[in-house]
Amino acid sequence: MFAKCNVAVAILCAGSLLAASSVKAQKNSPTLQDRQREQHSLAVNIVRAINTAEANYKKTHGSYATWSDLFSNGDFTDSGTKWSSESFPTVAHAMYGSGPEIVPGWKLRLNLSKDGAAYDLSLEDVTDAKCGYAVMSDERGMIRQGRSVACSS
Repeated sequence: MFAKCNVAVAILCAGSLLAASSVKAQKNSPTLQDRQREQHSLAVNIVRAINTAEANYKKTHGSYATWSDLFSNGDFTDSGTKWSSESFPTVAHAMYGSGPEIVPGWKLRLNLSKDGAAYDLSLEDVTDAKCGYAVMSDERGMIRQGRSVACSS
């Protein structure tokens, strides 16, 4: 009788441990929403860095800069940017390119007014064909997020 009880208790304990480790593994594995949130945070902080670089460029040169100007000026390089805090290492140390896909998966549109006194930009997730997620900003520094009106989620 005790042998049957010990076996039953052992099976229950093993089952409980297996269930608990399965739940813990699920909590520790990143979900699609977690990855999406990280990607969106990356985009917002890249746009924040571009806005900061633009403000500095205007202060120094009297007008805003094209992406080509910011890139050739050394504000954004293949080893990172000085315009992001170390609290965002993925932005600070990203491998920036001359464009239009300035970092892998993110396409920049940066338009200047004719006299360089204003700009607007859009940083679009090229991997999001369904919703077309993008982050937008302008010389006022306000950052907006958006997606296609046809996107249901």
